[in-house]
Amino acid sequence: MDHFGNIRTTDEGPIVAEVREPLVDTFDEEEEIVIVAELPGVDEDEIRVEIQDDILSLETTGDRKYAKEILLPKAVDATTLQKTYKNGILELRLRKA
Repeated sequence: MDHFGNIRTTDEGPIVAEVREPLVDTFDEEEEIVIVAELPGVDEDEIRVEIQDDILSLETTGDRKYAKEILLPKAVDATTLQKTYKNGILELRLRKA
């Protein structure tokens, strides 16, 4: 089970983290990998995406902070990154290497 949100339960009680983990879906399509992330309340210019080997790092700056590292199912060509963002939904498309 994947945990999401910014509240974690510990032995000392619940802890509210400043950085949230967004809900993310990864789709392994024929020629590309598609990643869809929910980032409500974030402006597009606050989104940072970095790809290193088979790990995609997603984080935001600003008032609402989100962060997640995603293990990609296949190697990708980072130069083919296409990003669309609308109504709090980020879609990333990467061609497989």
